[in-house]
Amino acid sequence: MLNDPVRKQDTQDTAVQAVDVTDANDRSLATKAFSAMGFARYEKRPEVAGDDLIEACLTWRREFLYQQPGIIRHWFLGNLKGQFADAVLAESPDALRQMGEKYPEYESSHAFMALLRPDTVRMSPNRLLSPAQQVPENFACIEFGSFKARAGESLTAEKLQEVSTRIEQRYLVNQPEMRAHFMGQVNSSVWSEISFVENLAAARRICNGYLSDPTCQELLSLFDPESVDLDFWFLLA
Repeated sequence: MLNDPVRKQDTQDTAVQAVDVTDANDRSLATKAFSAMGFARYEKRPEVAGDDLIEACLTWRREFLYQQPGIIRHWFLGNLKGQFADAVLAESPDALRQMGEKYPEYESSHAFMALLRPDTVRMSPNRLLSPAQQVPENFACIEFGSFKARAGESLTAEKLQEVSTRIEQRYLVNQPEMRAHFMGQVNSSVWSEISFVENLAAARRICNGYLSDPTCQELLSLFDPESVDLDFWFLLA
């Protein structure tokens, strides 16, 4: 992930650094249109304290991430396995890509990466199939799942989005804890489903409900169950 380029010192104006960049960004971009979400999963080094990881992430977010054009919102997450994740909303896939290219140039990026086990880092850049206008709010859990099409299944973005819309209209509309739902494309063969839910327990219950709902079963029939990579992530920062 780090190619040992010339590092750029995070020398933003001190007055700007003193501002609560997170809150300012959240308020000003709450209704900003977005069509991409990056999702990075990783584990910390055994000797690193969780508190130190959170503080390094917040510094990285303030000094690097929220200074990048097209980046709308970031959430730092954890799961019940002791793993961590970043979810980053961006105006477009290009904005997400450009952010990734700038990542190694900042000291705060290197300081954050130094706390992680590099072999555990997994990146999933998601192009959302249906661009959105409203940034999800009032949630404490993100369900992120990726999958590949079942053998012999010709899966397209249009077909997947049609199924997703039916799920939203017939099943998710009856789930009061659901805050937002998106389908995405990671690459030419991997697709994703992303749900923002009030809490982890509700997210698990809603997910399990797919197995008995006829509309949701339509989605399940499209992908290879052996390819599914799914987990529930609770909000840390």
